[in-house]
Amino acid sequence: MFWSRLRSVFGGASRQDEQGPDALEWQQALAAVPILQGFSREEEETLIGLAQQLLARKTLTQIGVTLTPRQQAVLALQAVLPILHLGLDWYRGFHEIILIPEPVVRRQQVQDEFGLVSEVEEENAGESWPQGPLVLAWSELQQDGDWDGFNLVIHELTHKLDMLGGEADGAPPLPAGMDPRQWTSALQSAFDAMQAQLDRHEPTAIDPYAASHPAEFFAVCSECFFTDPLRLRDTYPAVYQQFTRFFGQQPAARFPATRLLAGEPEYHG
Repeated sequence: MFWSRLRSVFGGASRQDEQGPDALEWQQALAAVPILQGFSREEEETLIGLAQQLLARKTLTQIGVTLTPRQQAVLALQAVLPILHLGLDWYRGFHEIILIPEPVVRRQQVQDEFGLVSEVEEENAGESWPQGPLVLAWSELQQDGDWDGFNLVIHELTHKLDMLGGEADGAPPLPAGMDPRQWTSALQSAFDAMQAQLDRHEPTAIDPYAASHPAEFFAVCSECFFTDPLRLRDTYPAVYQQFTRFFGQQPAARFPATRLLAGEPEYHG
């Protein structure tokens, strides 16, 4: 199996310390991650409680890397951010998180529009499969947590939410009271708009990888929702509105005013 091969590449595996982070380490981890700032005291306690449950219920297998209790807390807190108001049951589709030191490079054959086949190398920093483990590269995870539009753990766990509905297609099960037609209309319109931009060779406000598949659009936009919410709100307001209902959160309200002075990067496909 794929994760068995990881052990041969990166060495032996170890499991998380059963002791886990202590109260001080949880607070230190919470304070160290910018995107976890701005919550109420009650929400902070809920985040920590969910993160503790995550570490208790999911196996954390470390291959070629050993996390300190505080590092485990930083990982777990970001992992449960999307389910703060959904609950841990939304992560029922997997039982193990596998950490590896760095992304895995795979060779695969691709065919262009003219039928020519070539071999390319693809770097995978994270992977998830239906009912399978979550694989994450620690070197990439260490860059997570800022208000920069990117977050590997949120991206991959959003795929897990998506897979609760079967195939990963950008249409996860929706909480009670949400209209699937409005969800589909908002995401499909934005997806089509991004693809049209790329067809015209125009820069996009959000990582163009989102246009590769509806599942990736949902995952990339979810990253942006939690780590660059004003960009998502301004670019795809209908998507942002649907996400506020799905996740039950308003990250734009927590976005620090100091970040508004930063420049707005563009992505060129």
